[in-house]
Formats: sequence, structure tokens, C-alpha cells
Amino acid sequence: MKTKLLAALLGSLLILCNLIPSQAQKKKDQEYRHIIVTLTSGEKIEGYVKTGWHAEASLLKKSNYSFKMTATPESKEAIKYTADEIQTIEYTEKYENNPDGIRWESRELAMPSIKDRYHTVRRFVCLDKTGDNASIYWWKDWDYVTNGSGTKRTLKTYWGIRFHDEDKEGEIVYSYLLATSVLLKNKKPGLKEFSKNWFKGKEGKEHKKQAKEDPTWMLDMYDAYLTSQH
Repeated sequence: MKTKLLAALLGSLLILCNLIPSQAQKKKDQEYRHIIVTLTSGEKIEGYVKTGWHAEASLLKKSNYSFKMTATPESKEAIKYTADEIQTIEYTEKYENNPDGIRWESRELAMPSIKDRYHTVRRFVCLDKTGDNASIYWWKDWDYVTNGSGTKRTLKTYWGIRFHDEDKEGEIVYSYLLATSVLLKNKKPGLKEFSKNWFKGKEGKEHKKQAKEDPTWMLDMYDAYLTSQH
């Protein structure tokens, strides 16, 4: 009887010992939600993401526009912020291949409409790479495709470019498709034609290979375009 009781006590002790580091690890793991937010006023606030701005969490709200954060991982009191109130969001854990990105910026995203071809909306976009003349961003959003069986919704990753010499202090981010369209024919004369020729000829094969391997390929193309203008 004593042997069984001792075994039960040892078993309970082992479970307790396993729970303590597990709880500590759980708290430590919450650092992946730790961010530093810079408001439009310049003030910096630290906290933890409660509900994100990403499209996956935006079924009933605008994608990449608003989120909630708490002061600590355990806090239940959350404060909501929007892209209109914030300059940047930076994760404190800076490691490669972070699926959520490391630095998000509030920028004007080009979104032409029937009424206004130069219409923009302020959204959070993730900074991927900065060059001398432009910066590359990515973001995810829902893409709707209608076919014979109905409308299908899929999550799509978009890539965009921000020209450092653009209007509004270089805040506008253009998707690759818009950046190489007639939308910028007045601001970037010849860019549409230059981008088409970029993938032609002997060098075009290398450029196509680069584009498949490196989504930031447009930085090189834009640098080459600027060189051709002088």
C-alpha cells in the first residue's frame, strides 16, 4: 500500500515539475507577438499583438488596416490602432523568414477606381528590401475568382514598389502590375515599355530567372530604367 502511495506521489511530482517549465516556456514563446509601434506623433509604444491586421484575421474588417495590442502577454485590456494613426510596427524578435515580417509601415497603397484612377488607401505593408531609388514591400489579401462553379476566395501575396522620389514624400506603394501600367505614364515616362523589354533578348532570360527566384527583382529593373533616362 505504501509502495503504491509513494509511486503516486512521485508521479504527481513529475507532472508538476513538467508543468512549471511548460508554463514558463509558454510565457516566453509569447515574445513572437512583441512589437514596438511608432505613432504618427513620433511616440513609441511597446506591446503585444492581440488581434492582427493581416488578411487572415480580417474576414469582417479591412485587411491590413487595424489591429489590437495589449501592454503584456497576459493583459486582457486591448487597445485598437489603425493605419491612420501609426507610422511603423516592428517586431522585437528579428529573425530571417519571419512569416509575419519584421517591419510594417503605414503607406498609401495605390488602388485605382472607376471614379479616380489615382485613388489610394492607407494600409500596412511589410518592408522587404530597400534600394537606393526604391523600396520593395509585400502584403497579403483575398483574391476573388469567379468561374462556372461560383466565386472562389484565395489568399494571395502581393508585391509592390515605392519610388523614393514619388509624390506625398514617397508614400505611395504600387503593386508590380500597376507600376508597369499606363497609370504611371506621366510620372515615369517609358517605364511600361522598359519593363517589357527587360524580359526580352539574351539578358531577358537571366532577368526572368531572377524574377522567379527573387521577388525584389524590380529594384534592379528600376535602377536600370533611371540610368537609361540620363
